[in-house]
Amino acid sequence: MHFEILSHAALHVRAAGVSLITDPWLVGSTYWRSWWNYPPPKEALVDALRPDFIYLTHIHWDHFQGPSLRKLGKGTPVIIPRGVYGRMKRDLLDMGFKNLIELGHGETFRLGRGFAATSYHFGPFLDSALVVEAEGVTLFNANDAKLMGAPLRQILARHPRVDFVFRSHSSANGRLCYEVVDAPGAPVDDIEGYISGFARFVKRTGARYAVPFASNHCYLHEEVFALNGTIQTPRMVEDHFRKHGITSPALKVMLPGDSWSTDAGFSVSAETARYFDDREAMLEGYRDEKKHKLEKFYALEARTRISKEEVEKYFSRFSSVIPALARRLFRGLPITYILKGAERYVFEVDLERGTVEQLREPRETPEGPLEIHTSAFILRQCMALDLFCHLPISKRVRYRVSKKTKRYVQILNYLFNLVEYEWLPLDRSLRRQTASRLAPRWREGLLMAHVLKDVALGRGLSVERYL
Repeated sequence: MHFEILSHAALHVRAAGVSLITDPWLVGSTYWRSWWNYPPPKEALVDALRPDFIYLTHIHWDHFQGPSLRKLGKGTPVIIPRGVYGRMKRDLLDMGFKNLIELGHGETFRLGRGFAATSYHFGPFLDSALVVEAEGVTLFNANDAKLMGAPLRQILARHPRVDFVFRSHSSANGRLCYEVVDAPGAPVDDIEGYISGFARFVKRTGARYAVPFASNHCYLHEEVFALNGTIQTPRMVEDHFRKHGITSPALKVMLPGDSWSTDAGFSVSAETARYFDDREAMLEGYRDEKKHKLEKFYALEARTRISKEEVEKYFSRFSSVIPALARRLFRGLPITYILKGAERYVFEVDLERGTVEQLREPRETPEGPLEIHTSAFILRQCMALDLFCHLPISKRVRYRVSKKTKRYVQILNYLFNLVEYEWLPLDRSLRRQTASRLAPRWREGLLMAHVLKDVALGRGLSVERYL
């Protein structure tokens, strides 16, 4: 049995004469030239890949990237989680992938003799973890799934001996994108909390080895390059384990090209250290290397035009599927989109009525600003392709808000997710098929009931409590 790290969240496992690749983002960038693999996988490594199967944990672009999937071949069988959300399957079919294998929660697929993969689903906006078992070795690829409580206990009960656990260790949300005008110095995210969360999780699994995973990226677009300082690197995870005396599981930093096998053990390149010892210079060089691609994209964004009619058409439809109670929350609180493109665009969205007004400048309100700053190109793509759930992750957005209005952006983003993950309109989520697919995840319902009870009793949220 042999596994190799390919990139940010891509893992290559070989056993019984069969190979599996998970989450292959292998080439180029993602999230509108924002995210890039760091370090990038070597071309020769990528070109040699001929997997027998691909598994996709979820639909976010750093896990589900079209150019990489097409490079691996449209005839390759693709395994995906089967939930109430059908977007992954539809997008793969549209891309020309016909051999799709859907796994329900807790369902096992046999890739070869003694080589099994079991999918576990988690979260309202379909995410999944994968447990791979081959030749007496168990790999627990938790990836971005923040499993805890009874759902985590289910996995550990079914797979009591975990050899390797892989999990993300840095932020992949939009919290860092907020500018709170009346609290300029207040922290908007607990950046270091991601590492301590990683440590608590991997200790809970009882694994032999823990690999910091699915967070090995950087930002190269000019708007987000400064955010590289917020990424929690594997070196920082090492420092945390050393500081707190954590020796079990043993931490192994593995970057693209690094591998482990039952015959040879670990094979870790001596180059690993230089990507962290001189990270600032490496990032500057990386940006220079990609300068042509970046500048080409800057030019594309700079010449993009957008009309009031396009924006109103989208938000009229979006508003129509939002329950009236949710729309009423935005009464008297319009959302202002401020866009860069061929010109500066200002669109004021009345979510309650689904109407849009184009302005010269944003209006001032007693509650403070409720503004979303991005590019016209990005907003057009989000509206045309239902990509709003990707926007906060991309970091290519800035939410200019006050302490009073911040929660309305958070509610808006939640509504975008409810629509794009097919919970809304309500007749979608009330189907019999929805109930049958959620039934095996009843443990997650118990966990959510526990969380809501703690919140109602004023105990707050504590991941440690649920682990």
